[in-house]
Amino acid sequence: MVPKTEQALERAHASCVQHKTFIKIDRQSYADYRDEALADIASAKKEDDVRWAVVKAYQALFHQCTAVLVKNLCVYSKDHGCLITALLKHQLIEKETLERVHVMLDHKKTLFDEIDRIRISRNKALYFPKTVSKLGKEEADKIIEEVRQLLVILGEQL
Repeated sequence: MVPKTEQALERAHASCVQHKTFIKIDRQSYADYRDEALADIASAKKEDDVRWAVVKAYQALFHQCTAVLVKNLCVYSKDHGCLITALLKHQLIEKETLERVHVMLDHKKTLFDEIDRIRISRNKALYFPKTVSKLGKEEADKIIEEVRQLLVILGEQL
């Protein structure tokens, strides 16, 4: 869940630091994460199994967000919540980028809320396969296309 208040953000970030979820890495490694994101989204587009298409699409988004974190702070985190927390805490996504995403999402959600929504879809695909069976190819294709657009927008920050 995305922290909604400054106090919640501070608590979440402190917890991530306390649990040592941020691992130092060299700045140039951001390119590896960016490249992996592009490979993941390409693979998601080719995937016939809706469940794995959604998983791969989310993984692409996670890698692109990691690329932004690595390029700016020289750390990465395998913890998905801590990754989002760090992006928020350090304001690593430019205001203009956040506004573009908000418009792309028809002003319904923020970038971080949408990442969280896609993460939940991915979790359902991995851990509740019967729930995902209700997700059709058309909906999976929408998720993949939305992630593709988000990768392009986030990629402009790299």
